[in-house]
Amino acid sequence: MSNARYDTPQEAESAFYAAFIKRDVIAMMSVWAEHENISCIHPLGPILRGPEAIRESWEALFRNAPDMQFMITERSRTQDGELAIHIVEEHIRIKNRPAGSPVQATNVYRLTENGWRMVVHHASPSPPESKPEPQTLH
Repeated sequence: MSNARYDTPQEAESAFYAAFIKRDVIAMMSVWAEHENISCIHPLGPILRGPEAIRESWEALFRNAPDMQFMITERSRTQDGELAIHIVEEHIRIKNRPAGSPVQATNVYRLTENGWRMVVHHASPSPPESKPEPQTLH
């Protein structure tokens, strides 16, 4: 059980991205709720359910990940009682490479007896920018 306590969903989200940047599995899992009904979907990945599957996915991702920088752009934030939903764009820059397209993410937090904890992280690549179709003039 984690000793970390997040008094707001924003604190939990900050800890989530700090753990991501540091590639720290222990810190990452301290953000997640400690029950089997949690889910994580990495970009283009399958649905992962429960702490064990989620931990294993972060371990694999961190083991193979280069140094990254994050800039998070908040798109919407909703909170209703014990549930908070944050929709963000993750702008990820890998060292010595140009920035790629942002990742769209939905982060869901629930207020537990141990403070706010993540219960869902769903990340998806941004759709390619569409080019305007040429218009035919009559």
